[in-house]
Amino acid sequence: KKMRKKLIDTFLEKNKKINLSAIRDADSVFLKHIKDALELDKILKIKNGKTICDIGTGGWFPLLPLAMTYGWSKFVGIDARRKKVDAVNDIIKNLWLNNVECKRSRIEDFDEKFDYITARSVWYIDKIIPWSYNLLKKWWSFILYKQYDESEYQSLLNICKKYKLDIKEKHRYKLFEWDIERIIYILKKK
Repeated sequence: KKMRKKLIDTFLEKNKKINLSAIRDADSVFLKHIKDALELDKILKIKNGKTICDIGTGGWFPLLPLAMTYGWSKFVGIDARRKKVDAVNDIIKNLWLNNVECKRSRIEDFDEKFDYITARSVWYIDKIIPWSYNLLKKWWSFILYKQYDESEYQSLLNICKKYKLDIKEKHRYKLFEWDIERIIYILKKK
């Protein structure tokens, strides 16, 4: 809890200077960012030693809550915007996290390989998969945090067929009673 409070306080302070999120109070940061990021824990436990890349990580969610939860795995956030990358790296430094870093790059220019790729509320599925497919090791998984949308699900089915991906999990949830319907897709690379 102490580390979570420090994460929230550090985020809110940084968010005053650089717009990382429209959410400006501690309770909402916890509920809408941290709790949302950790919803993954209900369907997947990341094993020690795995590598995870969070694409479009400008607001640092789910990157930092996952890195704090899975301290024995290596996390890399990538984003094309320098000021957001610098802000995330400052937060990482302030929290003394040594299993995570943020790099400035466009996805299509990045060339490392990872066990998992996460993306939360960035781009449409028909963009995310083609741009980041080459970053994923064979037999490993995409973890996509999305707002549930039936038409996007149909697009996902087409993309999965084209890129030979299996939908391993579909976890639908709401963070609170009147929340939007959210979904986490776990797509396994064949």
